This record gives sequence, C-alpha cells and structure tokens, in this order.
Amino acid sequence: MFVAHESEIPQPGDYCTKWIGEKQLIVSRGADGEIGVFFNRCRHRGAAVCMEEYGNASFFRCPYHGWTYNSSGDLVGVPYPSRYGDDFDKSTLGLGRVPRVGSASGFVFASMAEEGPTLAEHLGKAAGYLEDFVKASPQGTVSLSAGTSKSMFWGNWKFVGMDGYHTNFTHKTVLDLRQRKQGASYKRGAGNSDKSSNESWDLGNGHCRLDLTGKDKVVVGAASNTSIAAGIPDTADGREYMSLMTEAYGDDAPEVIRRSRDVHIHVWPNLQLIGSQVRVVRPLAAGRTEVMSYPAMLDGVPDSVNTERIRSFEWFSGVASFGTPDDTEIFERNQIGLQADHIPWLVLARGLTVEPQEDGSLVGNVTDEVPQRAQMGAWLRAMSDGPAAAADIVAHTEGAAQ
Repeated sequence: MFVAHESEIPQPGDYCTKWIGEKQLIVSRGADGEIGVFFNRCRHRGAAVCMEEYGNASFFRCPYHGWTYNSSGDLVGVPYPSRYGDDFDKSTLGLGRVPRVGSASGFVFASMAEEGPTLAEHLGKAAGYLEDFVKASPQGTVSLSAGTSKSMFWGNWKFVGMDGYHTNFTHKTVLDLRQRKQGASYKRGAGNSDKSSNESWDLGNGHCRLDLTGKDKVVVGAASNTSIAAGIPDTADGREYMSLMTEAYGDDAPEVIRRSRDVHIHVWPNLQLIGSQVRVVRPLAAGRTEVMSYPAMLDGVPDSVNTERIRSFEWFSGVASFGTPDDTEIFERNQIGLQADHIPWLVLARGLTVEPQEDGSLVGNVTDEVPQRAQMGAWLRAMSDGPAAAADIVAHTEGAAQ
C-alpha cells in the first residue's frame, strides 16, 4: 500500500499520520534521517499516541499513562517503573513496526505481510511511471506541500480507477466549457472515442494506465522551438523552466516533459498519479470511500510553474471543481444501482479480445475496459485462495460478451 511521500516528512522529527484500512500509522523521520512506519498504538493499553496529521516532535507521549516513544519508535520512558519486575525490558516495547517498508521515486509503500513480493516485484512496469512523474522537475523530485483536497463519497472504493470511456458523457460540462473557451479549434471529445489513437493499458499486478498522448502526434523534439514543442508557455518563466530541464536532461528534455505530463496511472490498490496530482483512495466501508488528493509541486522550478499546476488542479480535481463532483455523483449512482442485483453480472467486455504485448501488457483503445478488468482481477486474486479463481471474472465477462 502507498502510505506517504518522503516530502511530507523532510526533516528529522517530522511525522504524518496515515492509514492502511482501519489501522492508523505514524510515518516518522527519525533523528538519524531514516523513515519508520509504526502503528499508532501505545504498547501499554493501546491508546493512540499521536493525533495530529502533520508535525515535528522528538517524542510521542501517550496521554493515558505517560509512556513515551522517540521519533524512531523506541520506548524511552515509563512512569514509576519500580512496579514492574526485573524482566521488564523497554527495548522490546517500542511502537509496533509495519513489517515491510520500501520507497520508490520518493513514494513510501508499506506491507502488513511479513513475507511476500518485494516492492520492485509489486510495482513491476508501474515503477517507470513513478519516475516519469517526478522527472517533471529538473531536480527529479516533487513535494506534496500545497495542502490536501479531501472528499468522501457513498460508494465502493473500486469505482475509482482509469476510465477513458466516461469522459465525453460524465464530464460533458467540462468539455462544453473548454469548447467555449477555445472555440472551433477545440476537437471536442476526440481523444476519448473509439476512433482515438489514445490507449488503455493493463500493466500487470492490478496496475493500469491511460495513454493520452496519441500515437499520431509529432515527436516533440522535432520542432524548432523545443519549449513550444514540449507544451511549455513561451514566457520568461517558461523559457527558464525549459532551460533548467535541458540542463538536467539534455536533448531528452522535451521527451521527459511529455512523458511526465502523460502519467495517468493507477498503482494498485490505492495510489493514482494524474497530471499534477497524487491521489490516494481509502475504503472506509463497502459503500463509503475517502479520497485524498495532493497537488504535486515541482522542486527547483519558477514559482509560476507550480502556481499553474495548482490552478489546473483546482479547476478539474478539487472538491469544488468541474471534474471531481461529476465522478462523485456517478460513483454514488453506481452504488445505488448495484443494490438491484437480481441480474448480478455486469458487461465489462470492451476490448476483451486485445492481445498481450511482448512484455505481457495488454493495450486497448482508450474506451476499452482493459483497466477495469486489471483492477478487478487483482482484487479477486487478493480475496481468493489462489490465482485460478481470478479466471472466473474473465469467464463471466466472456459469457456476457457472447
């Protein structure tokens, strides 16, 4: 599970509280700079020792009986220790650690399982897109420092995914506004139809993405003005950003920028990177879901570049935006509709016949339900005794298609 980003706890003593399901965690950077992920639970009577979302502290002190832990999770203080026996050993009673923790491109993941696939094995082909996302910065790092957009909807968490089929219908108002602003030059809905060269991908392990670049676009490096070719405004700050990117990435800078803008990925089960945002999905119940969205600020760029990223995020992805409320309403309608389960099976059969690529990826048209089957298959495998049960979802989908 994705739990935090390293930029949320940049200094020794910094911490943030996060969740895996109903279990609250403390993600803390110790005095030695190492990141630890602990259960927010005192080892004495089980009370939470930290109640703030973010902060900096040398110690976490339980308000119940005063047991005290340092920023590395070690138990360092117990009031009135004389009433414990000689075998009482503080060194064995630190905050419980999440069994396995790893980091990729600044994204911190944790697993409740003592054994299992490594983080690299779990991420697989998705790891490259995490790297692409942060390479929008000439320093190769981003910061979740611009606050959080928090929302909740009455629906199942698995509705939140990569869906290129819904845009022209669910987000009609958004497309109308863009057409009004850009005029006749705006090709309304062209990128989200069955005639589009945009694609949907199953990357394996439940990870999936949308490729919204279109295969028929001119290679960005071929244009004479590389700044314009990379989609950067031809302004003083735009030229400075392009210069910084060229200094960092050389002649590959336009392609690096294009790839960073193309990241539209779901890292199963709970992380999404979309445009300029990091989105985290948390199930609260079978029919209730929390979504946390963080605008990702690029390190080492002119201020106006990040300002534009925030404005873009607010326009489509904030809780009072033109995009997110559309999705929220659809997810809640989905939850209502699925209660009528007299005829239970759904038809997620678009693009069912796409053939695997050489690397095992499945690639379909942007309107295909390749991502939905990727996510549902991973969920079924996780909830079943073995991978054979996952074939059920394909069999039922094939039956529906027939």
